[in-house]
Amino acid sequence: MNFRKLIPLIFTAAAIFAAISCKKDDESEALPSLEGALTFYAQQFIEPHQTLKMTPKGISHPDGKGIGYYWKVTPGMSAYDTVRLENGMSPKPGGKESDGSFTYKFPDTLKTYTVSCYGFAKGYSTAYTSKYVTVVEGGIDGSITGTEIKESDPSIEFKGTRYYYKNHAGLDWFRNNLADPSAGTPYANAEAMSNVLGIYYSYNEAINACPEGWRLPTDAEWVALAASVKSGISASEHEIIPGIAADLMCNAEFNSQKMWEYWPKVGEITNKAELAVLSAGYANLGAKNADGSYPTAAYFGIYDYAAFWTADKVEGEEDMAYYRYIIDDQPDMFINKGNINTFGASVRCVREN
Repeated sequence: MNFRKLIPLIFTAAAIFAAISCKKDDESEALPSLEGALTFYAQQFIEPHQTLKMTPKGISHPDGKGIGYYWKVTPGMSAYDTVRLENGMSPKPGGKESDGSFTYKFPDTLKTYTVSCYGFAKGYSTAYTSKYVTVVEGGIDGSITGTEIKESDPSIEFKGTRYYYKNHAGLDWFRNNLADPSAGTPYANAEAMSNVLGIYYSYNEAINACPEGWRLPTDAEWVALAASVKSGISASEHEIIPGIAADLMCNAEFNSQKMWEYWPKVGEITNKAELAVLSAGYANLGAKNADGSYPTAAYFGIYDYAAFWTADKVEGEEDMAYYRYIIDDQPDMFINKGNINTFGASVRCVREN
C-alpha cells in the first residue's frame, strides 16, 4: 500500500506502456525472444533538473549479434529516442559506437516519471522494461505541503537546513524531522529525500545527532507534551498516550498526494500541537558500512506510521531503547522498543526554554 501511494498512477502508467509494447510486438508475436532480462538502474528519487545517465544491461543476442536500444520518458518526451542501432553504433550524426546509454535531464515539476527502455534485434521480439523516477524537493514549500509551518515562524539553521520549533511544557520542539545526512539514511537511500521526510537514525546516532543546545527528548517529555496539548490526558512514561494522534498529525501532502488517511477512530486531523508530524514510517537499517551508510536498509510504513526515538534506554536490555509511534488508523500514541543499532526512526530535537 505504501508504495502504491508514494508513486501515484504507477499502475496506470505501467498499463499504458505495456499496451504500447504489445502493440509494437503484435506483428512479431510468434518471434523468439532475446536471451536474458532487460534492466537498467535509475535513482528512485531525484532533485529538480537533475540529469540521469541510464545504461541497459541483461539481454544478449542468441547468435552473438548486436542489439539496438530506444528510450522514452513519460510525461516529457513525445517520441522515442533511439540511442543504439543493431550494429552497435549511434544513429546520430557521426555514428559513434554506443553502449545504449540514455541521458535525460528531468524537469522541476514535482511528480513521478516513467522511464521506458526497449531492446530490439531483427527477427526477435522487442524486450521491454521500465523504472519510475520521482522528482522531489525539500523544505516547507517543496514536496511536502500542508504542514502549516510558515517561513516567519521561530526557527534555527543547522548544517544548511532550517528547523522550525514550537514550545510545549517548557521545551522547544522541532516541528520538522531532523535531516542531517552525516549519519543515518534517507528514504530509499536517496539523497534527495533527506530534507523531504528527514533521516532515519539508529538510537546510537540519534542520541548525538541534535544541534548544540538541543537533545533527544525523554519519554516523560513526550508524555508532558501530550498533556500540554490535550487536557485530561492521563499517562505515564513507557505507556500508551490515549487520544493524541490526531493532534500530532497534520494534513500534509507529498507531491500532492495526501499522507495521513482519514480513519473514524482517529477523527479529524487537527495538528493542534503544531508539530506537523508526517507519516514517514521507519527503517530496518541492516548492516552499517565503514563509511556510515546502510546499503541494505529497508523502509516500512510510509503513509501509515510515524516513529520517533526517545532518549530512554530499556532497563536490563542494553541493546534496546524506547521509541514513540503513531499509526494512521489508531487514535493513541504507542510505545515500543527498538534495537539501538538496526532500528531506524525519525528524530525531533528539544531544548529547555
